[in-house]
Amino acid sequence: MRTQGASFAIFLGALAALPPIAIDMVLPALGTMERDLGAAQGRAGLTLSVFMAGFAFSPIVYGPLADRKGRRPMLMVGLVLFVIGGFAATIASSMPLLLAARLVQGAGAGAGMTIAMAIVRDLFKGRAAQTRLAVITIVANVAPILAPAIGAGLMIPIGWRGIYGVTALCGLLLLLVVSLSLAETLRPTTGKLPPLVRKLMADYRTVLSHRGVVSHIVLNALGFGWMFAYVSGSSLLFMDVLGLSGGYYAGAFACTGAGIVIGAILNGRLATIGVRSQALLEAGVIAATLAGLALTVLAVTDRISVLGVLPLLVIVTGAFGMVAPSAAHGALEPVPDQAGVAGGVLTSLQMLSGALASSLVSLLFPHFGVLAMTSIISVLAILGLVLVATMKSTLPTDERPAPFLQPGSTR
Repeated sequence: MRTQGASFAIFLGALAALPPIAIDMVLPALGTMERDLGAAQGRAGLTLSVFMAGFAFSPIVYGPLADRKGRRPMLMVGLVLFVIGGFAATIASSMPLLLAARLVQGAGAGAGMTIAMAIVRDLFKGRAAQTRLAVITIVANVAPILAPAIGAGLMIPIGWRGIYGVTALCGLLLLLVVSLSLAETLRPTTGKLPPLVRKLMADYRTVLSHRGVVSHIVLNALGFGWMFAYVSGSSLLFMDVLGLSGGYYAGAFACTGAGIVIGAILNGRLATIGVRSQALLEAGVIAATLAGLALTVLAVTDRISVLGVLPLLVIVTGAFGMVAPSAAHGALEPVPDQAGVAGGVLTSLQMLSGALASSLVSLLFPHFGVLAMTSIISVLAILGLVLVATMKSTLPTDERPAPFLQPGSTR
């Protein structure tokens, strides 16, 4: 597989897109699962929770092992687990068995995004790396826009078990690509390897003691948190408060999902013309802060309307699309020998931030309404603004732009 072309970046994006595909494609089937398995109302939602749990914690295992054993073998391990979990879900005869299958599938999904980012760091640097990370962000965030509609379309012909089978087939396809076409990208280590536990401790110490790396990891988590605060409250806002039908809600959600893609495209394009990563981060957090505060004002003054909130929410999600590639770049660039560890910490903290933000929205929305969602968005964006204002970019200020996804731009 040629690593310089657009197809390689799209392949890495597909690896990162496995989790949203496995989560969002089954959303239309939750109620049917409960009825078929005789589970209590709301229990099917646990299939999402256990998947997220496996996905949140597995990267901190995959990352260090990928730095030691190689990207390719650990990626194959993760994809095998994802496929096994998906096919096990298709034959689950009870809710506990389905939950166990989803936990395995989530644990497998954690390899995709973590190792995809490490591969980028192995092969590219500077602006070239940032543009590849932007493409990964784009592909990974197109998936949740399309997945619910695809899942709804598959429900009638193949049912919820078939949907799980489709997710497993997606993983199997990527596994075949990895096994047949992907060469190892980790530089071979000369000499005797240190003991595993000692190496893990040293790698985590290196990553967590680097102020620039930690700052970018935290900033990425804050961005994912403000984006997920919206995602978790979106149906409550558009359907319960504003009274939109399911079809119109899907359209509104697609618009905000497109915001992430637009933000990531802008990031990649601006990086190619020499705009510094620090400036892109500043633009993203300022946009999120202003949009979050405007949404909060609308909530406080009870002036919530579709035309009022939708453009602001597109800015909120677009701001995350702008921040994510530069934050990932800043987290990986300074620690090339610990790229797997850095990617694992970034992915895990991102998912924990999203889980915390969505939990807060779920708990507070019944008491404070839309203000709960907008306040969390605003607080996280303001924290991001403060962080960007106080940190120094770990990237050189005089980096030359690299052509966007063109052959020869790997270095």
